[in-house]
Amino acid sequence: MNDSSSARAAGSAGSAGSAREITGVVHDASGVPVPGAHVLFTDGPGPLPDIAAVTDTEGRFSLTAPIPGDYALLCRADPAMGPPGMAEATVRVGGPGDDGAGAPEAAVRVELTLG
Repeated sequence: MNDSSSARAAGSAGSAGSAREITGVVHDASGVPVPGAHVLFTDGPGPLPDIAAVTDTEGRFSLTAPIPGDYALLCRADPAMGPPGMAEATVRVGGPGDDGAGAPEAAVRVELTLG
């Protein structure tokens, strides 16, 4: 099993925003979506909910951050469903009005590439 990791954030990930939803896609090293991978919080600004998401057939997942702040995510592939590997990412989820106009922003989007 290859345990190296990489992650790439897209959209508003890593910047302030009012979204509390974290959505993303898990790919293998060749860019193919990975179904059945587990994505979970490993660190956050407060107590973490016992929440994990499992990617769908297109490698997509969605998690809800309970409060604004920086969150660390860990993704582990299920070797029975595809290539083994893991990936990590840190995303920033902002509070209401953090977009400067007071309007809610779209979900924070993250792309994770298994390594």
